[in-house]
Amino acid sequence: MNPFNPAFGRKPEHFVGRDHVISEFSAALEDPNSPWRTTILIGIRGSGKTAILSDIQKFDNQKKKITVNVTATDDMLNNILSEIYRKMPKSIKKSLPSISDISAFGIGVKFIESKDVPNFTNSFRFQLTKMLDFLKQQKIQIIFLIDEVQKHSEDMRNFVTTYQHIVRENYDVVLLMAGLPEAISSVLRDRVLTFLRRANRVTLENVSVKLVQLEYFESFNTANKKLSLKLSQDAAQATFGYPYLIQLLGYYLWQISGSRVTPKNFKEAVVRSKVELFRNVHELILDSLSPKDRDFIFAMSHDDVESNFSDIVERMGKKKNYISNYRKRCLEAGVIKATGYGKISYTLPYMKEFLEENCNPNQLR
Repeated sequence: MNPFNPAFGRKPEHFVGRDHVISEFSAALEDPNSPWRTTILIGIRGSGKTAILSDIQKFDNQKKKITVNVTATDDMLNNILSEIYRKMPKSIKKSLPSISDISAFGIGVKFIESKDVPNFTNSFRFQLTKMLDFLKQQKIQIIFLIDEVQKHSEDMRNFVTTYQHIVRENYDVVLLMAGLPEAISSVLRDRVLTFLRRANRVTLENVSVKLVQLEYFESFNTANKKLSLKLSQDAAQATFGYPYLIQLLGYYLWQISGSRVTPKNFKEAVVRSKVELFRNVHELILDSLSPKDRDFIFAMSHDDVESNFSDIVERMGKKKNYISNYRKRCLEAGVIKATGYGKISYTLPYMKEFLEENCNPNQLR
């Protein structure tokens, strides 16, 4: 079996460079004082956010733990309630008040203790706390896993404010949220969600290339697929430590090669990986940018490794303060990164090559 898995959302067998995040959060489940009990994962597409959430979901099989894994959609609150109810032990379900309402397709539940109940009992906080009261009696922990956090979401505001209260009320709850840099930045600026500014934040950077080299060398040679030290170094360098590309290149190297990985296999794997990378990551990120944001990153493509901000200003022919706004936007979106005083570079590997092959100034305007 190919141990490398480039599919989005699944934890690969060889999950390079993310073990410390999973280990720290896992330890926090048993430590009520750990700052990791409320953690925000920040990373660009392909950095391994969803794969980490998928790995944490393994605790769902453990006694006295329920994981609630949802995506931050418009119906997130109902999904949270329905997931908790679905995973409750049958003994607890029998103790719950009668269900007064099940919304369309069985998503979302409402409990009543009598027919004459006030309207406020329909609130998310009331319904959630009602279930948590029964789970608390059985000492069952709830692990909230919220993926693809979105900005300007009323459901997110409702959930976070409710979570803040249930933490204060000493319910055994843990939260791991994940989102793109721009979305997380927007959520943290929300005046209603100041609680999250004190949360533990983990920015998922690229993995050490040396660690990638070791992983490639051991994975292939242990499986009797000979990979030379030189080719393992070349392959690791070609990934730039970008998690999605680590899986992508490893996958194609494995698929293409026989009992020995040749230089020809390596070149073909790199080409195939770039095609997938450009389609699944670069194109999507480019589509999410405004025309002026695109102008900014295209102006950077004239440089080899990093760009001087002053050169970008000159190329775009606008005032420095005007261009600074788009520099900030691209930084917040995670498309570029600061590499020194007045210097910036692309965050994603092969972005310059992608722009040169697929775009031109007229397309980006």
